[in-house]
Amino acid sequence: MIAPAAPKTLHMVILGAGSVGCYLGGLLMKGGAQLSFIGRERYRAQIAEHGLTLTHFEREPLNFTSVDFRTNYEVLKDADIILCCTKSQDTAEAARAIAKHARPDVQIISFQNGIRNPEVLRESVPNADIVPAIVPFNITPSGPGAFHCGVTGALIVGGNAASALLTAFTAAGQPIIAKTDILAAQWAKMIVNLNNALNTLSGGTLRDGLMQRDYRLALALLVEEALSVAKANGVTPSTFNGRKPKQLLKTLRLPNVIYKLVMQLIVKIDAKARSSMLDDLEAGRISEIDYLQGEIVRHAKLAGVSAPYNARILELTQAAFAAKVSPKMTGREILKALKAA
Repeated sequence: MIAPAAPKTLHMVILGAGSVGCYLGGLLMKGGAQLSFIGRERYRAQIAEHGLTLTHFEREPLNFTSVDFRTNYEVLKDADIILCCTKSQDTAEAARAIAKHARPDVQIISFQNGIRNPEVLRESVPNADIVPAIVPFNITPSGPGAFHCGVTGALIVGGNAASALLTAFTAAGQPIIAKTDILAAQWAKMIVNLNNALNTLSGGTLRDGLMQRDYRLALALLVEEALSVAKANGVTPSTFNGRKPKQLLKTLRLPNVIYKLVMQLIVKIDAKARSSMLDDLEAGRISEIDYLQGEIVRHAKLAGVSAPYNARILELTQAAFAAKVSPKMTGREILKALKAA
């Protein structure tokens, strides 16, 4: 009797191995995945010298000394699964690279902000198996080759994601959920991520901003407006990290004394956590604001409604990136700017 062939080990490739890509890749390596990274030379050099280190505010550190990190696209030809972790503004370039180097039917997991990226990928790679996905936490560089996760949460992927991906993340201790209707969850994540711009304008930590009631009231105005825009476009955002955006509104409007208790008991966030948008500003990179507040404004126009609050934050954030420095606005200043919109 001929023994059945052993199942093939799928080759996964992280395309856009920055903070999020390196963190997700490290988790997959811990989970036993065969993995390659594609990213910029500065990260390749750092990891070659110092290794790859992942830290989490609730877990033990992970260290990897042997990492297959590339700075060109050649390894895409061997990919069974590509995790696209580029910034949203770089998706079109990533899609062209995949179309040129990868096999036409490769599975592409879009671990990116916003809701537009799967469409952009599909335009260049029409025969690929495109899977929308959501990263619920923020990752910050914490040293050469080191990346820190300051927020907890489960990854979310479309229902057609390869089982090998789910198995590897689960084996690494990273919760992951497969959802058939992921668009509603993407909208929920995008609405929560509207805080990224406020964090950029304040220039401090996420916790510092959220502990200011005026800051929270400003965020509540953005969230409420975004929910109206979603409704006008026929979308009902679902839960994100176990909570619906409408529930978030109630929490944001709580008095400071009660909110502090909520932060201690419910909201799990590292005191040092910041948004990736603020990191991009300080590093001189391009902003993803067009895929957050900009996406809300775009969908408002599509539905024939207005979104003045999100439009104002879009304007202020674009000005901050043009000036290459955070204006370090207080919550009161941000709220005042919104009320004047």
